[in-house]
Amino acid sequence: MKINKAVIAVAGFGTRSLPISKTIQKEMLPVINRPVIDYLVDDLIEAGITEIIFVINDHNKQILHYYSENKRLESYLQKMNKLHLYDKVKDLPNKAIFHFVIQNEADGYGTAVPVKLAQQYLEKEEAFVVLMGDDIPYNSDGSSETKKMLETINKSGADALATFIEQEDDQLFRYGVAELEEKDGKKYLKDLIEKPEPGKAPSNLANISNYILNPSIFEIIDQQKPDKKSGELYITDTVAQLAKKQDVVVHVLEGQYLDAGYPLGWLKANLTMAKDNPELRKELKKYLKEINF
Repeated sequence: MKINKAVIAVAGFGTRSLPISKTIQKEMLPVINRPVIDYLVDDLIEAGITEIIFVINDHNKQILHYYSENKRLESYLQKMNKLHLYDKVKDLPNKAIFHFVIQNEADGYGTAVPVKLAQQYLEKEEAFVVLMGDDIPYNSDGSSETKKMLETINKSGADALATFIEQEDDQLFRYGVAELEEKDGKKYLKDLIEKPEPGKAPSNLANISNYILNPSIFEIIDQQKPDKKSGELYITDTVAQLAKKQDVVVHVLEGQYLDAGYPLGWLKANLTMAKDNPELRKELKKYLKEINF
């Protein structure tokens, strides 16, 4: 299976990060010196993805500006004899082929909506990657988790893939949890149990909404009913329905799952990456000792 395209959902309001997300998209918050979203983009590119569709909201277009040229900045740096600094950003627009799809209020809400809105770019593909914009799948050795996902689906011969992390039993009530079935020594998704009651989770695998899907999901989304409580369309419900019709292989994250979509998770993401940077780690350890952390 050759996969060239990915869609990243970045149209949410970032309510877990308010008040900062009122002005700055959570996907644009810095982890070290780069926004969260750029780590996802590089992970995709390392896996051979050449075309990325961002689904953004109609009020916040920071990601569009980040992956566009900035002639004003270039001109300013030239005047200040600092043009060499532009090298850090000049190649951003050329990392991949980028498309930007606007999600309006009339389109509704929920994680399945951005995927549906990207249909025009994806409906003729054999399969495509789907990511949420505030989750960083992080491998300290620099390897691409998307590449590992592609290897998993190709080895299994499955139609689609869903990614999970192993989670402690007392934390499973926060997640959609995989109900599994095994075939030929491989784990496949049978169902997704949303926020199971303590002690009733079917496994210890919590869903993190990183997928490899195929165009058959668009028909499922078209027929999908919004969640009764929230009124939103969830991609987890879409994938659960897909698993009843096709083989959805389970991929367990090999690295770390850095959820940068809320303050503590964002701080942990920064500390995790700083720890793996020799220069930053030295200074950070010194500072933490100074403040008796």
